[in-house]
Amino acid sequence: MTLSRVFFLAGAMPYLVLGAAHALATPLTPESRKGLTPRDPALVSAMRNAVVLLTSRTDVWRAWIGFNLSHSLGAILFGAFVLLIGRSDTAFAADSAFALPLAMLVAAVYLVIGIRYWFRTPITGIAISLACFALSWALLLFGPH
Repeated sequence: MTLSRVFFLAGAMPYLVLGAAHALATPLTPESRKGLTPRDPALVSAMRNAVVLLTSRTDVWRAWIGFNLSHSLGAILFGAFVLLIGRSDTAFAADSAFALPLAMLVAAVYLVIGIRYWFRTPITGIAISLACFALSWALLLFGPH
């Protein structure tokens, strides 16, 4: 296994771990008190009673749960994509020319969003992932062959 592939695979881990943790922290009912539950119970009530402008068929609470779960799924699927590309030396050699720049782009976009809207833990995980992808790409381009 090349060192470039090791760093590429390591870059998947924050997305898999943080995506799963995000899903586990998502409350499925208004009564559930999990990490992503608003601290103010009155806000939960207000979210249940407010509909979005786009459609009156859902309330803000259900949209909040859906957004959080789909966000978790996206992070997990991105991590799985990286694992799939890096599953073997052959697969990595065949697909790294497009997968590494794509992984860096996705991680960089997540980092920008994270810095703007999130908190320290996901920002740190995403920054580690981006660094792993950058090291992987540098080793692939400039490392010993």
